Amino acid sequence: MYISQALVIYLASKGVHATVQQYLAPTQDINFPSSETATNPLQWVGANGPWYAGPNVFGISSEVPENCQVDRAAYVLRHGSRYPDQGAYDGWVSMHQRFQNHSYTARGSLSFLSDWQPVLTNPTAQIAMENPTGAKESYDLGYTLRTRYPDLYREGDQFMVWANNYTRVLQTATMFVRGFLGFTASQAGSVISVTSKGFPANVGDSLAPSDMCPNFADSQGGANKTTWDNIWIPPVQKRLQALIRGNLTLTADDVSQIPYLCGFESHITGRLSPWCDVFTDEEFRQYEYSNDLRYFYGVGPGTDLPKKMMTPFLNSLVGLLQNGTTHGTKVDGSTFQIPKLLMSFLNDGQLTELVTASGVFDAQAPLSATKKDDRRLWVGSRYVSMRGTVAFERLNCVVKNDGKSETSYSILGHPSTPSASSQATTNATYVRIRLNDAVYPIPSCKNGPGSSCKLSDYANYVSKKYAAEGNWITNCNVTVTEDTPTTVKGASFFTDLSKPWLQQLPV
Repeated sequence: MYISQALVIYLASKGVHATVQQYLAPTQDINFPSSETATNPLQWVGANGPWYAGPNVFGISSEVPENCQVDRAAYVLRHGSRYPDQGAYDGWVSMHQRFQNHSYTARGSLSFLSDWQPVLTNPTAQIAMENPTGAKESYDLGYTLRTRYPDLYREGDQFMVWANNYTRVLQTATMFVRGFLGFTASQAGSVISVTSKGFPANVGDSLAPSDMCPNFADSQGGANKTTWDNIWIPPVQKRLQALIRGNLTLTADDVSQIPYLCGFESHITGRLSPWCDVFTDEEFRQYEYSNDLRYFYGVGPGTDLPKKMMTPFLNSLVGLLQNGTTHGTKVDGSTFQIPKLLMSFLNDGQLTELVTASGVFDAQAPLSATKKDDRRLWVGSRYVSMRGTVAFERLNCVVKNDGKSETSYSILGHPSTPSASSQATTNATYVRIRLNDAVYPIPSCKNGPGSSCKLSDYANYVSKKYAAEGNWITNCNVTVTEDTPTTVKGASFFTDLSKPWLQQLPV
């Protein structure tokens, strides 16, 4: 289809030409201070640190490519920063008791040990909930996306988001809606809670599909992580033990807890934890590599079944972006308008499975268990941090008939007179993927504007991957009942709110 000169002028007037936007929202809304011993400790604590804008590892601008506009987007993200789960907190309490019950003197970076105590002030109310930093991260993201995509929402329209039925995930979704809508949130906003267990009909059709997959097991990195931990922890343990005189002996588990405590205490209190003053930069990076092994071989590319868990969801999501469905069905049979900005909230495991399925790490070789690869692409803190995010932006672009982006604008942004060879233009739809805001191309499909992939090609890529992975029901060894689907639906909840495992919640 040829694009008229009028449409080209219209697109230019809408900012489709390459103009760098000057946003009021900061690129990084959480400070990452240096500690006494490390340059940027919170960046190296893997999945345990607050959100930060991922580095531009490919050198691809995150600005909308020239002659393109984002006409739809889907964001899938982990909950925001949180308090520890019960098991982790029990470990902190046990450490505190040991530190109090021994006779010793600690010096240097460990001089605070005898005075240290867990930072929770009301564990009964706080355990596993989103903390104030997480609330800020979620609210800030709402504001950021409202201003990043002004054409994807009209003031006064109803706006809903989807969230796994898990308290801290629902809390994150709620705070996001409040940040996105502001004072109209209670009137126009809602959260669709998606329950992942107890309904045979929603097998493979939730935001936590592994919950209904009997064969699923997260190895936590298994032997690969254990091997690496046995390499990097002993030298650190020896160095720190030399700072202690008396009968307190630091264990390997104590050492591995230090970066975890650095991250969690910092985003719980909003102040850099003294635990961040213990490790050097290199020691933090060694811990980060351990965390990367945990996800790579636990639920990521280094697995067989776990990496397949979110492919049905991705296939369904890409289909929705491709077919342009605009309306869904409510419980009462009436219709609702599907938001142009589609938001989903879940947990770290599901996010990792989805990022794996997306294809952006297809070129990543298996990670070594014995040598840290400083050039690896797979760095968990760049996507599975607290409030870690994978985004799919649908780009509507004016391109030449050879598929290359049309660039016939003057320096002032006004359309110049195109040459005869450049007048044959058309519009085409592409998709680009962003992890914590940084653009990550698909290795096998990156010829579109800004290293994007033509949406139809990406849909074909995902469809072939899904088919090659085999039957999801069979892979999981699901007990089939009369309600179990023959083929899992992936994400039917985006278009059908009538199912009993869905509940629309006010914000």
